[in-house]
Amino acid sequence: MSDFRLPTMRHGLIRRGIVFCFLLPAMYAASGEDTNYVSKLEPEPLFADLLAAATNTGIPLGGLVPTASTNGLSPGDSLTAVITLHQAGHRRTEWLAHFQVMAATNPPEAKPAKPEVLYNAEGDRFEFVRSPAQFRIRTMGPYVETVPFWGKPRAKDESACVSVNGALLSLGLDKGAAAMYRLNLAHGTNLEFWAGERPPSDEEKQKNQKLAAKFQISPEENRALAAWAPTLISYFMAVGETPGLDTILWKVVSLPPMWSMVRHVGITARIGMDTEQVGPLVLPTSWAVPEAWRVFNLPLKVELNEHPALNARLFVTDPQPSLLACGGILGFLAANPNDEQNYMTLRVISTRGGADRKVE
Repeated sequence: MSDFRLPTMRHGLIRRGIVFCFLLPAMYAASGEDTNYVSKLEPEPLFADLLAAATNTGIPLGGLVPTASTNGLSPGDSLTAVITLHQAGHRRTEWLAHFQVMAATNPPEAKPAKPEVLYNAEGDRFEFVRSPAQFRIRTMGPYVETVPFWGKPRAKDESACVSVNGALLSLGLDKGAAAMYRLNLAHGTNLEFWAGERPPSDEEKQKNQKLAAKFQISPEENRALAAWAPTLISYFMAVGETPGLDTILWKVVSLPPMWSMVRHVGITARIGMDTEQVGPLVLPTSWAVPEAWRVFNLPLKVELNEHPALNARLFVTDPQPSLLACGGILGFLAANPNDEQNYMTLRVISTRGGADRKVE
């Protein structure tokens, strides 16, 4: 697959912003691809202090509970995730993260918000509706298995609220992943996939329309691929507000040289996807994912000032009602490209429906 581009996104933590863009195969080869990542997904038992904290605060840990379908997110919908930092010497540190949908506090707008409009490389126009939702995100930790010689770290209990587009999260990433996997099997190496605010040139449009016809890409597949962009951005906006998560991620990031930061006047980040590696994945049975749920692996790479900084993989499935709050993303792995013992995982371990939902 040639490339996949996403719209530009700005983030206050990076002085010159984050750019979602295409990632060339050469960049992947140079960044030290982890071919043994599945072995890192087998979870360890949760620490006793973490279990006690969850019990004392009423945060559920007990599995992915299916819920009845509704038109979208409902107040009270929640999910619990465990974040684990792995470091050299088999050292582990854990955090507990709880995401809960809050009831709307502002009156509905008189006019519905304009939909988000994106175009693909074939010139197709897609509209994605906007439906604001409020999350309360609570993080507890860090928890450790053994007390280091400098003393046991103090577990914090922090919360934050964030507004996201619930309709975009409900689009999910699995249908686009299934389409991309089919095209990989068909060797669609000359196809271009991107989603942007402006249509392509006539020349680019005609070229890609011919290729799309050759590989029989359906309108549903095209829309699912275009939905990758808004869904990923909505997910990163929500997860990016998790208290303490950026501090954890910086522990596994490979930073660029100091001269690069000076030359770029700060840090420029680029996030891209290796579309040729998109495909189905069987997660460890200890993730307790129902067999009927088809899971896909989406490999991402992060560059800081053109320096390979982070290898990441998202594990996605259908954003059915119990997983709407996370866009169907069951978890992810983020690893230092230069140190295979330095990585973190996020794993959804519990989902619950709000009072307006019923268990199926």
